[in-house]
Amino acid sequence: MPAYDYDRNKYWLHKNDGGTFDEFKEKKLIPLTDQQLINHLQGKEFIGIYPLLKDNTSWFIAADFDKENWVEECRTLIIACKEKGIPAYLERSRSGKGGHVWIFFDNAYPAFKSRRIFINLLEQAGLLSKFDKNSSFDRLFPNQDYHKGKGLGNLIALPLNGQTLKQGNSCFVDEQLHAYPDQWKYLSSIRRASVSHLDVIYNSIQSVSAADTSKAGPGKLTIRLNNAVQLNRSGISPRLFNFLKKELNYSNSEYFAKRKAKRSTWGIPKYFRFIEETEHEVIVPRGFVGKLVRFCKQQKIDFIFEDERKKQNPVRFSTNLTLKTHQKSAFEAASRKDFGVIAAPTGSGKTVIALKIIEEKQQPALIVVHRKQLLEQWAERIEAFLGIPKSEIGKIGQGKAKPGKEITVAIFQSLSKYLEKDENNELSNSYGTIIIDECHHIPAETYRNAVSKLSPYYQYGLTATPFRKGDNGKIIFVHLGELIADIKPQEIEDYKRSRIIIRETALDVPFNQKTDRFETLSKILVHDSARNKLIIKDITAELNKGRKAVIITERKEHIDTLYQFLKQSFEIVTLSGEDPESSRKTKWKILSSGNYQGLITTGQFFGEGTDLQNASCLFLVYPFSFKGKLIQYIGRVQRSELTPVIYDYRDRNIEYLNRQFLKRNRYYRNLERHATLFDDVGLTHGSSTKTFTVDKKLKVPIDQLDFRYGAIAFKYIIPESKQELEFEVENNEVRPEFDVLKPYFSKQLKTKHIVAEIFAEFENDTLVSQSAHSVDLEKIDQTIIESVRFRFLEQNIINRQYSAGKNDNLLDIEQVQEGVNGTLYGSEESLLNDLLKNKNVKHYVHLSYLASKHEGSILKLRFVLNPFSFVFLLPGRIQYHIVLETLDTEEATYIWHIEKNRQ
Repeated sequence: MPAYDYDRNKYWLHKNDGGTFDEFKEKKLIPLTDQQLINHLQGKEFIGIYPLLKDNTSWFIAADFDKENWVEECRTLIIACKEKGIPAYLERSRSGKGGHVWIFFDNAYPAFKSRRIFINLLEQAGLLSKFDKNSSFDRLFPNQDYHKGKGLGNLIALPLNGQTLKQGNSCFVDEQLHAYPDQWKYLSSIRRASVSHLDVIYNSIQSVSAADTSKAGPGKLTIRLNNAVQLNRSGISPRLFNFLKKELNYSNSEYFAKRKAKRSTWGIPKYFRFIEETEHEVIVPRGFVGKLVRFCKQQKIDFIFEDERKKQNPVRFSTNLTLKTHQKSAFEAASRKDFGVIAAPTGSGKTVIALKIIEEKQQPALIVVHRKQLLEQWAERIEAFLGIPKSEIGKIGQGKAKPGKEITVAIFQSLSKYLEKDENNELSNSYGTIIIDECHHIPAETYRNAVSKLSPYYQYGLTATPFRKGDNGKIIFVHLGELIADIKPQEIEDYKRSRIIIRETALDVPFNQKTDRFETLSKILVHDSARNKLIIKDITAELNKGRKAVIITERKEHIDTLYQFLKQSFEIVTLSGEDPESSRKTKWKILSSGNYQGLITTGQFFGEGTDLQNASCLFLVYPFSFKGKLIQYIGRVQRSELTPVIYDYRDRNIEYLNRQFLKRNRYYRNLERHATLFDDVGLTHGSSTKTFTVDKKLKVPIDQLDFRYGAIAFKYIIPESKQELEFEVENNEVRPEFDVLKPYFSKQLKTKHIVAEIFAEFENDTLVSQSAHSVDLEKIDQTIIESVRFRFLEQNIINRQYSAGKNDNLLDIEQVQEGVNGTLYGSEESLLNDLLKNKNVKHYVHLSYLASKHEGSILKLRFVLNPFSFVFLLPGRIQYHIVLETLDTEEATYIWHIEKNRQ
């Protein structure tokens, strides 16, 4: 964030009213002074620079490399630059764990050109893949071609900070990473790339689509299966290339959720890509092999399949375990499948199923867990059920690494570090069966890296939650294989049925999902005294009965508020991300020993595989809709001998929050918990209860969809009751302004209707649960959005037939969109940016140059209707130049001149 001068007291008042710093008007940018530069050089403060100038040019371009192999990547890029005659220089970053490659220009140069040159160099050097779903490199400075009307672009830390220079960082280094002894002397000797030379390189770069660059060679496709799936490049056809690119690039829901909430996305990848490349092969995770083979068969792609997996010498495991009926189905699925995911709720006996699988396979086994408590639990079960003494059970974790001859239990962080050492390579090929407990952790990078280094014949994942929000859940199946068994709670013998209690709150504030920020609503919710008193009353009642309760929220300030109410009367423990590691360990000892009455925490610290044997009451006091969270939370209070009690709080008066509850309640209903209570209507399940369910597929006209931030909604009238319901399908890519793109989405999807699966349940004519899902709406990704945006621009603005009677011909962005059913573009720059994504327009080069030089601070970009043209203002030495440039016509560029001193 740039440095601002502002009154802190005024901002504090603004913040207390729910405002953000972005919305705070009474602030101004602090100008850069010589003294601040001196302070930076002396190490008294840190200064960064925004490279993108107002005219969309910059005096340099730089790339940031911060992974383990940053040295190799930096050197590779510098060599690629030198081959093109571009001088490049390496700076070790402030942390010392990364580097910046800098290219300086002899004049300000358009960012869209320098970035395109740089991205081409990255591709040629093998540092950027055409398999990437987004064909950009988000660690470039500048990271955008043009200003988007908001902010100043991205910031790069200036080198030569006095404090970090003492540590040998933030300085320019040679090929051996030695800092130049005289940084100023070195800087005075650097060469700047001439813009004329850059133009030659830019003009020589051919814009080629990914499909064209991936044309299959003369070879036949070979699919080799070992610890991964290896495909020969020469056998990959354009169809298969596009399939791999689509199926193995996933949007990161965490990134989009934080961006939507205007929170920092630093260090969070926008997409996950699970394709590795060598000169001759493309490598994808082994769990994807089933989907890959089916695609090849459906598309009639001829291929050779080579199974290179190897079994180890057999191990004679023996157990007298007897499986229950619900466990047999999962075991039988594993008997038929060599790898896959087994989903089973807490209390279903996943450990028993896994040990029975290990016995049947008769192969050396490795069990991977994510916590040390689970390591000890597994060791105890192995000793009890397989009869193997603890001294012979291998363990990797808790500071020890002693693999067993027959069976080993490993914590994945320790396993990953162990496998990094060359002397331990043999472990990768030592196991024939691998069981991954709580495999929903597969999306974590460390967990993925540990699993991908192993080469078992059999591999199974165990989880109560085989899905995560957004695309993240698909990552589990890409690595481990498809879902082969799914045990439902009602199928489990002697399963303790939770008692679900639904409380209705009186919270009632206006909230429009299209225009209002959720963070504002969140602050109101967590500080609402009436809502909190209702929650406190319920907690107090349960604690007075002798139960131990877990209270889950998603906001630290909510933890503090509830703790303030409860701490005087009960033994309450709080747990959040602000607790230091030592404090967390102390608190977990208290919780494990049972010396507490209530735990107030966030889902982050309670939902991920945490068991409290003594907790029997759960309070869900903050709204959410994701089913995976719900399963995790409820499962964690199933261990107690007491019947679990679950409290949920329904904010019925706020439609957005009520829809989230209805999604949660569908899961409650599926659990067949007959103790559900709706406070306001006093409903109980009995002979007088009338239940009606809608569970169907339906076609929804695309023109009836309602686009919102992160979701697409539609309405449906229930024929039996004539009641109209609104359903929402989450999609992180969409925004409200996409309503105008409906006809173009229809053409892209090749249908006028989308297919949606809806579910709604009524009890005594009251809606108690609902949800919706649509594969068609999931197809609306960034690639499709960019395509239809340009079609809209072309047909509704560029080629639009304007009325002959229109007097004004020089228009701004609002005027040019008049008569269109909605507004797609909020600024002139956003329209131009969309246009320049299509490099086939006749005057593309001219427009790009003029856009980079346009003096937007004096004159906003303007449009002429006939022929459709752009009006730019370019600054000269003594004059301003008004330039009119068309898109595809044969008209020439028109130029007028105005004296700068003209009033």
